[in-house]
Parts: sequence; C-alpha cells; structure tokens
Amino acid sequence: MKFATPFSTFLESLLVLLATSTNLVKADCSDVHVVFARGSGEVAGLGICGEPLVSGITSDLSGMSVSSYAVDYLASYDQTSAGPGATDMANHV
Repeated sequence: MKFATPFSTFLESLLVLLATSTNLVKADCSDVHVVFARGSGEVAGLGICGEPLVSGITSDLSGMSVSSYAVDYLASYDQTSAGPGATDMANHV
C-alpha cells in the first residue's frame, strides 16, 4: 500500500488545482500539467501508472491541453531519501 497514500494525495492536489481558477495564466502554459514520479525500479519516464493517468486525464478533459513532466530521480529500491526527486519536482514547478 506504499502507492495508495501518495497517489490519493496527488489526486487531491490535482483536483484542488483544477477547481482553483486564476487570472494569471501564461499563454504558453497548458490547461493541465501533471507532474508524476515513477515507482521504484521503473525506467525513466512516467512509469506504468503515470502513462495511463496522463492518457486518462487527456481523454477526460477533451478540449483542454494536457502536458506532463516525469520527475527526474533514481527510483532505486534502496533509495533512502526523497530529496533528489523532491528537489527536481520543486525546481520544475
């Protein structure tokens, strides 16, 4: 169940972002931007959960532009800190 809590937190954050409107939108920004960190042991990219998540969001929000960013971090099984991934995500956002 390591996946359930971070994933539900992510979805809650996404819903808050979608529900919050702003007048300060840059012209080159997509309507929805998904930042996703793949699971431990997966190759670089969005991973086996991120790809279908972004595809589903894209399908469900037809008429809106959707972009994604795969967090750049080691994703090893013996990683003891979220520091590098958290830093990459914070720098991206």
